[in-house]
Parts: sequence; C-alpha cells; structure tokens
Amino acid sequence: MKKLVVIVTILAFLVFPLITNAEAVTFGDLLDELEAFEKQRREENEQKQLTQAEFDRTSKEIVSIENEITSLNKRIEEATEEIAKLEKEIISKQEEIDRTLTFLQISSGEKSYLEYVFKAKSFTDFIHRISIVEQLSKNNKNLIKEMNDLIKKNNDLKDKLAKDIKEEEKKRGELKDKLASLGSKIEEIDEIVIDIDKDIASAKETIKTYEDLGCTKREDVLTVCAKGMPTATGFIRPITKGVVTSDYGYRTHPVTGAVQSFHSGIDMSLSNAEGTSVYAAAPGVVASRIYRSSCGGNILFIHHNVNGYRYTTVYMHLLSFNDDYKPGAVVTANSEIGKMGGWSTSTSHGGYDKCTTGAHLHFTMATGFRTAVDYRSYLIDPDTKVYFPNGWWYSRTW
Repeated sequence: MKKLVVIVTILAFLVFPLITNAEAVTFGDLLDELEAFEKQRREENEQKQLTQAEFDRTSKEIVSIENEITSLNKRIEEATEEIAKLEKEIISKQEEIDRTLTFLQISSGEKSYLEYVFKAKSFTDFIHRISIVEQLSKNNKNLIKEMNDLIKKNNDLKDKLAKDIKEEEKKRGELKDKLASLGSKIEEIDEIVIDIDKDIASAKETIKTYEDLGCTKREDVLTVCAKGMPTATGFIRPITKGVVTSDYGYRTHPVTGAVQSFHSGIDMSLSNAEGTSVYAAAPGVVASRIYRSSCGGNILFIHHNVNGYRYTTVYMHLLSFNDDYKPGAVVTANSEIGKMGGWSTSTSHGGYDKCTTGAHLHFTMATGFRTAVDYRSYLIDPDTKVYFPNGWWYSRTW
C-alpha cells in the first residue's frame, strides 16, 4: 500500500509539476521586452513624422486661404469704391439733366412738356424742342439704366465676393480645427514617446539588475540565476499609517469621470500625505524605476520571492525615490524606497502627472517578475495578499 502511494505521488509530480503562480521568466524575456519597447518607439516616431507632414501641409493650406481671403477683401474694397464712384456719377448726371429740364418736369405730366414745346418761335424751333425733350429723356433713361446695371453688376460682385469670403473663412475654420487636432496628436505622440523612452530606460535598468545578479544567457531563468534574490514569507502594508481611498477593480475614474474604469491597484492616503515614507511591502530586489511618467509619476518595481512564488509590487505617484535603493538593490520590508506624492506632481496643481488629483500611493501587485511592458496582464488584487483594514490603520501589520 505504501509502495502504491509512493508511485502515485511520483506520477503526480511527473504529470502535475510543482505549481507556481506564473511561467518561468528568463533573461531573454527581459531582452524581448526591451526590443518590443524600442520597436514601439520607432513606430510612434514614424507616425509622428507622418502626422507632422500632414500638419505642415495643413499649415500651408491655411496660409494659402489667408492670402485668398486678403485678396477677396481687397477686391471687395475695389468694388465698393467703384460703386461709390458710379453713384456719384449718376448723381452728377442726374443733376445735369435736371438743370436742363427743370422747367419741363417730364415726370409730372404732359402740361409742362406742352408748354415747353409750344413756346417755340418757329416750326423749326418746335421740331427742335420736341427732339431735345425726346433725346434728353431717352438719354436720361438710358444713362440711369446703364448706371443701375453697373451698380447691380457691382453689387452682385460684392455679394459673390462676400459669399466667397464666407466659404473661405469656413474652410479656414475647418483647417484650423484640423490643425489643432493634428497638433494635439503630435503632442500625444510626443508624450507617448517620452513615456516609451522612460520604459526603455526602465527595461535597461532591469536587464542590468539581473546581469549584476548573475543572469547573462537568454535561457537563464531569473529565479535561478538571480542568486541575490532574498526570500520572504509574506507581505505587509507599504505605509505605517493610512486608509484605503480606492479599491482594486472597476470604479468611476476620479480624473476623467469615465464609468466602469478599471483600477489596477489600491490607493491609500492619510492627512498631510505628501512626503510620507513608503516602504517595500516585502523583501526583494528593486527591478526598475520610471521617472516622471505622465500617468503614474515616479514608479518603482520590486520583484519578490514569497514562499517560493514570484511577485512584482509596483509603487506609483512617488514624490521621489530613495537613491539608496536603485535597480539591483536588495530591499527588506523596512527599506524606505521613496516618498508619497500625487498632489504637487499632479497636472491639476502644475505638475506632470495627469492621473492623480491628490497625494496618495497607488499600490499594485502582479504575479511573476514583471516590468512596465507586461505587469498589467498579470494583476492581482493586493487585498488578497496584504491585509488592509476597513478603516484607518496605525501600523503596517495589524
């Protein structure tokens, strides 16, 4: 019977090897992560070049439209001056005609017309007067018609030019909106590239950390080659006093207002929180640091071996790092790794971190030895590994 138990046990180990909480992470995985970051940076830079080219083309279009609007405005001014000139000419001609035919008062009726005609001293004068009246009347009507036609033509031109300007201004407005959008996109790409550069720097730090711990070959498993990795039996809270201000899981985002926004860790804070000491949640090795991330501020990654299981803890919105614990440094649970930030570092208070509105520590946990590129895929609720009371706590362990 004992022999059967031994055989079953051996078979169990063969079929179901010792279960760990993540697949073996190799030194090559770290190199691959670095390569992925560098590829992303190249792609973002290429996208920026394309966007910048479109931005430049749009800028030139706006300049062209501005020139066209200036030209249209000048043509309107010329048309307006021409219309004013014609109106003066009409008034002048009308006054000339009126002086010649003052006594005729052609528009008043036939009586004045007859008086003028019958005052002729001879038949020739009679015919001449009729001819003058008819000719002047005809000329006057033609002149007025011609002038009115010119005025109409110029008014039509003025209306057309005004319509053209309105259309050009609409086009200019649309292009300016496009330009603003492209400008924002360029800024967004710049921001992404800056964060990628920080991720690349962090990945390089992590690689150097494990090189210093003895990992050099791509196939080296980190838990094996990292001979300086301490072991631990559990986690404790990363600050000595505080209260949970936001749990792990879905919530309404406090900055954007987005509903059902996933919160990747636990937020904790206290009165006069900025500058509060932050400690490692368990013994481990500082894997990497990200400086001044646009969403997360100063971020620290620590790798742990707890009861034979690999974990990564992440500390976000730090005001500063403790330079005694750079990547590769071994930490204990009593190691002060940095200071709590989140208020002066927030964009709402003139800082650089857009993902915070007040001083707090965002504490994240993941299974396995993770870096910035992949830790989100292995998140766990910190409350399952660290005891957080429902209310305030005044020590790190109870």
